[in-house]
Amino acid sequence: MSIPNPLRIKILSTLILVFGSIISFAQCKNIDADIKIVKTVNDTNNSKSIVIDFKGSRSESFKVSLFTPDRKNILNSEKTEFNNLDNGKYLVVIVGKREEDHYCPKSINVTIN
Repeated sequence: MSIPNPLRIKILSTLILVFGSIISFAQCKNIDADIKIVKTVNDTNNSKSIVIDFKGSRSESFKVSLFTPDRKNILNSEKTEFNNLDNGKYLVVIVGKREEDHYCPKSINVTIN
C-alpha cells in the first residue's frame, strides 16, 4: 500500500518544519548571568538592590525586564542594577538586544527578605 503523493509532501513538509524549529531553538546561545542581592548604600528603610553580573558578555548586548510584586515593572531596560527594592518576589527576564545574536531568553526568580 503506497501513500498518495500529496500526502507524502504534506508529511515531509511538516517534518522539515518541526525539526527545523527544534534545531534553530537548540542553537541559541545561553546568557551567562548571575543575580546578587545587596543592601542599598545609605540604607535608611531596609531596602535592597538587585545587581546583574553578566559573565563573559557585555551588558550592552542585553535588555533586562524586572517584574515587581507591586506591579511597577521596568521593561526593556539596559540597567544592570535596580535599587531601593522592598521585600517580595521579583522576576528578572534577560533577552538579547539583537535577534541575529541568537540568545536564549533567561528568567531568574529572586526573593528579597
